[in-house]
Amino acid sequence: MVTDRDLKVVHALARYFVLNRQQIQRLCFSDDTDGRVTRRRLQKLVQQGMIQRQPLQMHDTTGGTPASVYYPSRRGLEVLAETLDDRRFLQVSSQSPQPHHVQHWLAVSETHITIDQAIAAQSEVQIEGWINEWDTIAVSPENSTRRYRLLTTIEESPRLCCAPDAAFLLSRSGHKKVYFLEEDRNTSGVDRVAASKTKGYAELAARQLHRRHFPETTLATFTVIMVAPTPRRRDHLRQAIRHKPGAELWRFISATEFTPESFLHQPILYRCDQDQPVPLVTVSKAVQETGS
Repeated sequence: MVTDRDLKVVHALARYFVLNRQQIQRLCFSDDTDGRVTRRRLQKLVQQGMIQRQPLQMHDTTGGTPASVYYPSRRGLEVLAETLDDRRFLQVSSQSPQPHHVQHWLAVSETHITIDQAIAAQSEVQIEGWINEWDTIAVSPENSTRRYRLLTTIEESPRLCCAPDAAFLLSRSGHKKVYFLEEDRNTSGVDRVAASKTKGYAELAARQLHRRHFPETTLATFTVIMVAPTPRRRDHLRQAIRHKPGAELWRFISATEFTPESFLHQPILYRCDQDQPVPLVTVSKAVQETGS
């Protein structure tokens, strides 16, 4: 039997794509102090085919113990779509995450959870859409090639792409603004990150291609939020991107300062061209001026 709390687990995976046991426990089994109930229910859901599990094959660079991660199954998504009468869940990816990217996706999920908690704690700003990297808009009937909503091929030759880790739409006072997320884990040099990421975003902005992701946006521009693991890494990224095309689009946050309480209104976002941090949303300004 699938319980309401089991469906909550399936729904969490549909929203965040990849989660570990600790994240699921916080989201769905907050009263389970030692994790035994969570482990038992996850095992049952795996056996029922409602969710999928993948052993974590690479050690966490922060020193964590390797464990399993969980992601959606096609059966679970079908049950969720039917139960909630929402066929959008059928568009959620159920493909197995690539093992060498799992830690990255867990970090993206943690950022997504923090943003959701920040939005839920107030009523001024709303989140009106979130697109994960693997969410789809269509499957080609000719060759069944899966198309991803965020990977945008801007030019074929020479090839120019923009591939955010996620995107979301915030609304406030009648304005709706697009934000793209870049989750940095300090696995590449800052100059390489700057060279590989900035040109695509600059061209995306010049052609206003963010409207393909969220046509309902009211603004002609967007903001790229880079979450870095430490203040030092954040500042090195700022300097590397400072003189690149589209540098004005970027805002940088250290994960050490990024909490549900700080995300919206505390000055934790840094621009490339100034050392004074700013809040994402100010009390007196509308959404079109957030992150300025």
